[in-house]
Parts: sequence; structure tokens; C-alpha cells
Amino acid sequence: MSRWWACAVAGLLACAAPAVVEAQTFELFGHDRSGSRHDSPQNFLVELRGGPWYPDTDAEFNGRATPFGDMFGTADQLLLGAEIDWQFLRVNPIGSLGIGLGAGYTSASAVAPLTQNPMPAVASWERPSSGQQTSLQVIPGYAVAVLRIDVLARRTVVPIVPYLKYGVGYAYWWINNGDTLARRSLALSPGATASDPDLGQAATGGTFGTHFAAGLMLRLDVFEPTVQRAWDQEMGVNHSYIFAEYVRSDLSGIGSRPQLRLGTETWNVGLAMEF
Repeated sequence: MSRWWACAVAGLLACAAPAVVEAQTFELFGHDRSGSRHDSPQNFLVELRGGPWYPDTDAEFNGRATPFGDMFGTADQLLLGAEIDWQFLRVNPIGSLGIGLGAGYTSASAVAPLTQNPMPAVASWERPSSGQQTSLQVIPGYAVAVLRIDVLARRTVVPIVPYLKYGVGYAYWWINNGDTLARRSLALSPGATASDPDLGQAATGGTFGTHFAAGLMLRLDVFEPTVQRAWDQEMGVNHSYIFAEYVRSDLSGIGSRPQLRLGTETWNVGLAMEF
């Protein structure tokens, strides 16, 4: 009898071993075996997003001055952006690891002061208005590692996919006075002195930093599975989502010489599609 039991246990282990190994493998460019056999291959994810934006430019003055707020006000601006992720590593059945590249655009504008004194104080913005529009244009971008945990959406009835992103960020910016590019002043160059060679140069530049985001995605397949499957077969769109995320972008120069700070702490909402 013990021999029969030993043979039975050995047979069960032999059958189960491939499934266990398959469920825990790391696959470079691998197919997601936890998905439906009808799904097309999935390698990329595209996001379109939008949310409020207000930079932490005034934070470095520690309350002594608020040049950005005095010039452009304290209302949030709208930041629109897009991101593409390459999901190069599948961790069956938990989720995927990827590399994401994103960029956006936002701006702030106000009527410029008539004159500016050389002092980097709020008083320099208390002059009579010139009637000329001054605008700050910003293109923030980032490169991040992305972890998406989609096991709930694939293995249960809960259509939620949490994710984390972390990496480096960079914001390219420029300031216009009317239709012309503005010139650097002490008010626009934190930490500068009157002898700084950058003063008087074009008011444009870039700021490096870090980028972190955490969010939740709601898979829309659950509402119209037939439509989603047809979309996959015709266009290769495996899944579609709506999402909301928290963002902390610390664009302060990463220890380099003083730069125009353009980081923010905010939230985004958007639409995502997996291909």
C-alpha cells in the first residue's frame, strides 16, 4: 500500500511542478500566461493624463519672499502630459516591470511689472503694471522604473491595478515678455549675485530632480468585455483603463548650483491602454 501512495504522490508532484514553475517565472519579453489565450501579445502601455500644477519655486525662500506667487498668483495651472511604458519583464502571475518615459506641458502668465529693481525681493513686483504679458512655459519630463501589480485584475473579479513609479525628472523652461524671450534678473535666478555672468542672458534653462508616482488603475474590460476583446483582435489593445495617481516631483537641481525650482506635489487622472 505504501508503494502505491508513493507512486501517486510522485505522479501528482510531476504534474503540478510545471504549473508552479510557470507561475513564478521571470520572463524577458515573455507572454503573460495568466491572461486569456485569446489576448494578443502585450508589451507597451500608453497613458494620457492631466492634473493641477503649482511649482515649489517659492519654497527655497522659507517664507522670506514669494516671487513666483507675487508674479503669477497662487492658482493651480493645468498640466497635460503623456507617457509610454515598455513592459519588458513579466513576473507571472503578479505583474510586470517596465521603463517609462513621460513628458507634459504647462504655463503660467501674468501682466508684467513696469520696472524691476535689482533686488530679489517681493518689492520688485510691486511696481505699476506695464500692460505686457509675462509667461512662464514649462515642459516637464521624466524617465522611471514602473511596477504594475495586475494579479487582482487577472485572477479575481476585482478590476484594480496598483502601480509605483520612481526615477529622474527634468523640466525645461523659458520666460517670455510679450512676444520676446525675457532676460535673467536676480528675481529669476535664485542664489545669484549682481556679478553673476548669467544675469542678462536669455531667461531659459532646465532643472533636474527626481520623480515619484503611485496610483490605481480601473480596468474597463469588466464593463464591456465583448467590446474590449473585439478591440484587441482588431487593433491589438489588450486592456483599457482609467486611473488616478499621486505625484511628487522634486526638481531642485539634485545638489547642483541654485536653479529655478519647478517641482510639485499633485495628482493626475487619465486614460491608459495596453498593447
